[in-house]
Order: sequence, then structure tokens, then C-alpha cells
Amino acid sequence: MPRMLLATAALTGLAAFRIGRFALGAMGLWVDLGPVWAVAGVAALVLFGFSIPIRIGAFLGAVSLLGWPWLVALIVAAPRLWLMLPGLISTQLARWRHPRPLWRGVGTAKP
Repeated sequence: MPRMLLATAALTGLAAFRIGRFALGAMGLWVDLGPVWAVAGVAALVLFGFSIPIRIGAFLGAVSLLGWPWLVALIVAAPRLWLMLPGLISTQLARWRHPRPLWRGVGTAKP
């Protein structure tokens, strides 16, 4: 029973966070970019599942409406970014350390 309660509380908290970010994103787009962009961002999320405009609006709304520092606003707007950054950095470092070999065609090899 406690696991079910914990799972219900976690899912309720996640839903509240996502609804709050949606509202903040719509308000941020409305205030900073105008009502056309706000309606377009809401429509993009509701109709197509495209969440980047709402995330940008959440960042703008957290900075301009709530007065939060940009780093905190970025964490609220794109929380998965912090989980992806170590992988992106290590991939880039690996590309610099071990560049791909340059393959030449059959007739273009130098003797």
C-alpha cells in the first residue's frame, strides 16, 4: 500500500509540475512575444506534442514574470538538459580525441 501511495504522490507531483510549466510557458510567450506566439505555442503542444515553444516560454516567463535567475529558469524549463549534458560533452571529447578516418575512393588513393 505505501508503494502505491508513493507512486500516486509522485505522478501527481509530476502532473502538477508539467501543468504549471505549461501555464508559465503560455504566460511567458504571451507577455514577451505576444498573443499570436502564445496561441501558436499552445497549439503546437496540444495538437502536435511539440513542446519547444512552451519550454522557451517557460524560460522567458520565469525570468521576466517571476524574476528568477536564468540558470534556475533553465532548470525549470528544460530539466532533462542537465541529464543529457554529460553524454554530449563526453561524445564531443571522444570525437576530438579519436577523429574519424578519412576514407578515399578506389581511384583517388595516393601512390
